[in-house]
Amino acid sequence: MQACRLTILGGFSLVSPAGVELTLPTRKDRLLLAYLALCGSRPQSRSRLAGLLWGDRGEVQARDSLRQSLAALRQAFRSGEAEALQAERELVTLTVGLVAVDAVRFADLCETAPGDALALYTGDLLEGVDGLTAEFDAWLRPERERLASLAVKALERVAGSGGSPIEALRVGRRLLAQDPTREPVVRAQMRLLARSGERSEALKLYTACRDALQGELGVSPDALTEALYRTILTGSTPSPEAEHPPMAAGLEQPALAVLPLRDLSGDASLEALCEVLAEELVTGLGRFRDFLVIDRGSAAAVSASVSDIAEIGRKLGADLLVQGSLQRQGESLRFTVRLVNAVTRVQLWGEAFELPAADLLSLPDRAIARIVATLHGRVEHSLVSDKRPRPDLSAYACLLKGVKHLRGYGPNDNAQAIALFEQAIALDPDYHLAQFYRAFADVVVHGYGAAEHDILEKAVTVGIRATEAMPDDGRGHLLLGMVYGMLGEVGLEAERYARAIALNPNDANAIAVSGLPLASLGRVDEAIERFRLAMRLNPHHPDWYWDDLGSVLYLARNYPDAVDAFRRVSRPALYSLPRLAGCLAQLNRMGEARAVVAEILKRKPDFAISRLALKAWAAEQAEHLREGMRKAGLPE
Repeated sequence: MQACRLTILGGFSLVSPAGVELTLPTRKDRLLLAYLALCGSRPQSRSRLAGLLWGDRGEVQARDSLRQSLAALRQAFRSGEAEALQAERELVTLTVGLVAVDAVRFADLCETAPGDALALYTGDLLEGVDGLTAEFDAWLRPERERLASLAVKALERVAGSGGSPIEALRVGRRLLAQDPTREPVVRAQMRLLARSGERSEALKLYTACRDALQGELGVSPDALTEALYRTILTGSTPSPEAEHPPMAAGLEQPALAVLPLRDLSGDASLEALCEVLAEELVTGLGRFRDFLVIDRGSAAAVSASVSDIAEIGRKLGADLLVQGSLQRQGESLRFTVRLVNAVTRVQLWGEAFELPAADLLSLPDRAIARIVATLHGRVEHSLVSDKRPRPDLSAYACLLKGVKHLRGYGPNDNAQAIALFEQAIALDPDYHLAQFYRAFADVVVHGYGAAEHDILEKAVTVGIRATEAMPDDGRGHLLLGMVYGMLGEVGLEAERYARAIALNPNDANAIAVSGLPLASLGRVDEAIERFRLAMRLNPHHPDWYWDDLGSVLYLARNYPDAVDAFRRVSRPALYSLPRLAGCLAQLNRMGEARAVVAEILKRKPDFAISRLALKAWAAEQAEHLREGMRKAGLPE
């Protein structure tokens, strides 16, 4: 059976198998169809869809508007002789085999046939649609970025493989019209132009990029762009290898770690400020995709036991290290920071900044700008505009201390975290992120997904308020995604993680925790890759990385590796032991499985498989987990 054709890149159109344009009455009808199309075969709840597009209305009105929109979609498909929409009492699904979606086809072709993929990329996803509702924008922005990033990769593949440059040049022009400082696109375009014999146009493109970088960001093109320019300038046609010099020459995709900052004044009050500044440096640098940023906890753990720069770099897998110190000078504070090559121990850049304590949080952005300029010659606008809401410094310091205690293994860790979050709120009553961490702490204390529904719903309410007040702080989106996961709202969970990662592509915790919803959505291999990347970014990661990876490996039926992951947990929690027992049973290692079962029943004599919270998993996945536990001998 032929499929309807749905176009959502650039413009919007829905065409029947017979070639007839199918009309939808309203813009929200079209956006609803686009959202369902990108969800694939995954059913979507009516409450999710109503909140996505009509969240600014009351619940009854939103539900009624959704019903009208679904009726319009059904009518359009029926006029095209296709029953592509399945709307049940609470779930809505689009039959993917009956609708061919250009964005889906584009993503599928990007790696195998990048030239064909670029022919489909006629514009941004749902171009021109913005500001509809906060929830819809939270889904749309990461999806747009994902597809645009795929377009850049496809463009680079065509530029490096000798494919037809026509579509690649068109897409490159479109991407540069949006951001003329996007250097990977500039380099791909220069290569395509040079290969087509338009050497002068390639050199003009370099000049335009250089001027844009200087005018908008005050920096120069990076080393890769300069090297390519010199190659073309000398009359050579650049080879694919010319864009990938060795690490020592161009620092292509370096790994960077921020070491704990030192208090040079012996002033106890500065210790907390050092924590704040280090966190700001890590978060700010983490927004760049051009280099990996090692988790701050791992950097602190290694530097506490090792003093040699080269050894620290080796243990962290870091090519570059950021060192810094804070010193009180009268009424001002002096912040010194430097960038060091961890292999050669050579300082690449260093600078001292002096400001009143009240302006301290403006310093990390200025230091980040210098670091990035040293490495790559460009700085994103978000890092130099300094428009982000700034909490009270003391409140920020309390929040960071509280986060260290939250979900710790000490008997009073969570209580200490709660006290610190409440102290942060007392210092800054408008500190929405602290309010959210306080609400999330209640979720932790009451058993995560086993917490009462009211506690989880309160956390969602506080979390939405926090992410609206601080939309560019990935930590809020990360926490909110975790709460959605505990409520079984896997789609919302995945969207929040995607937003957190888009804001900070080097956030190891966000990358790791995003693996679970990917696995529950059937993307198990992708989930495993997420854990591998997260462990690269955070080599001294917490135990829950292994716990979650073990669960995903179990679902992939890779029981030996799952057992290995679970066994790496230094203090196995009660919720992970039943999964370990199930893995061992699936491998017929029944003696070991029975030993784990005995430990579970010793800790919790009334343990029952039926009481486990498995809402985050698809039904067949949850049953697979229960199957192994039953085989191990755990009571139903």
